[in-house]
Amino acid sequence: MIHIALDEWKMYVRDEMEEDKRIEYEEHLYSCEHCMGHYLEAVDAVQRDLPSIEGPSLYTDEVMERIPFEGGDARKPSRKDWYEKKVFHYVLATAMTLILMATGIFGELLKVTSEFEKNSQPSFTENILNKTTALLDDVEKVEEQEAE
Repeated sequence: MIHIALDEWKMYVRDEMEEDKRIEYEEHLYSCEHCMGHYLEAVDAVQRDLPSIEGPSLYTDEVMERIPFEGGDARKPSRKDWYEKKVFHYVLATAMTLILMATGIFGELLKVTSEFEKNSQPSFTENILNKTTALLDDVEKVEEQEAE
């Protein structure tokens, strides 16, 4: 197996070669552990050659100042109003449940559903099941009569 030199891998990492050769090198990496080592060395070497950013916090602060935020500064924790807190929602849900229970709304809903069930027609599936059962009963009767 032919191995690719470290300098070639550095060119690959810096994106200084033609596309067809890059594809050939990528396919070679799948089958050659030796060249994978050279590739990782090239990545480390090229990474060391890149200039480092001094004072990244200054750069970050400058970028953050340029970003427009809705409703003020996003880095400061926002103070929630009383109606936006979870406790308020739990208390409201509890109060509404108690009011609905006291007025008998839930009882009325149960009556409506039971009336609906009484007045409802059997479903399509139930009809088929009933007809199939009746047919099987008829078949059994005929077999019993023939057996006698």
